[in-house]
Amino acid sequence: MSQRLELKGIIPSPPVVYTDATCRSVDYDATREHLRFLMSHDISGLCVGGHAGETECLTMDERLGVIRVAREVTGGRVPILGGVVADSTWSAIDQTLVQKEAGVDAVLVCPPNIVGWDAATADAMLVAHFGAIDREGQLPFVIYGGPGDGSSCRQLPATLTKVAIDCEHLVAWKIAVRGVAAGENSFAACVEALRKAKAVTGRHVAALIAGDANLYGALEVGADGTINACESVRVDDNTAMYSAFVKGDRATAQQIQERGKALSDIIYGIRIGRSFTYFHYRFKIASWMLGYISNPYMRLPQVPPPAEEIRMIHEALIAAGKTPVHRPEEFGEAEVSAARIAAE
Repeated sequence: MSQRLELKGIIPSPPVVYTDATCRSVDYDATREHLRFLMSHDISGLCVGGHAGETECLTMDERLGVIRVAREVTGGRVPILGGVVADSTWSAIDQTLVQKEAGVDAVLVCPPNIVGWDAATADAMLVAHFGAIDREGQLPFVIYGGPGDGSSCRQLPATLTKVAIDCEHLVAWKIAVRGVAAGENSFAACVEALRKAKAVTGRHVAALIAGDANLYGALEVGADGTINACESVRVDDNTAMYSAFVKGDRATAQQIQERGKALSDIIYGIRIGRSFTYFHYRFKIASWMLGYISNPYMRLPQVPPPAEEIRMIHEALIAAGKTPVHRPEEFGEAEVSAARIAAE
């Protein structure tokens, strides 16, 4: 292998922006503008192929179009990650090779959706799946999943060790987890699992927290950074937090985390008894409310969160010290307009 790709720090997983609320076509100019906004901060990469970027809802031509925009904007200054979402291993390999040809530096790979998935007893399927992508793709890749995910993306620490030993091109794991500091399935346990693999192979696989609800806590227990969608809302806060942490200013880093708690609570929803399912839509709306993107809508089957939650997002932005430029009512007005366009 050539020099190993190192992923650390703040890596946004930005949304794709559509031309209007019908979401029929990608607005590449608006997407370019948002990526430039993110690149004006001290970020370490761009993941344009995550669920936040609606990879599974875009055609491959659209995905390649977003990659072209990202390459133009970054100019090689930071790595670009495409995305692989497939239930077939061979389809996942094909997606990897197409994006490799398009010039991505790595891909973020989501595991296949396996009905009746049992993370504790069936991880041989994941070892085989990721191993084939590793051997056939010959491209650095990141895996999404972890103990906290309730879907077929659920992966236990022991699986992280097995796959990290087996896969030469695996450079990072985007870890979805509920508890950070302690416990058998905590983020700390996942960090330790990747360290066990390194003791065998000598290869470092970065532990990247999925989400920023407790980025500070993850950094404390060994996170190398984060890949998450909320950078499109608070890239300024999170780059400042990461910078303060690596400089040893833990007090400032923790203060930044606490200041954003009201916003985290509504965007992620879990702490206040709301569904996590609307997470990607909530962060997209929040980014639009701040004027960071021009259109907050997502393609079906994603539908907007309840109107009450849209109002709560606006209130949470203000509570976090931010200044919205759009009102909750404007979201509904655009939705009505889109319905008229669709009916024509």
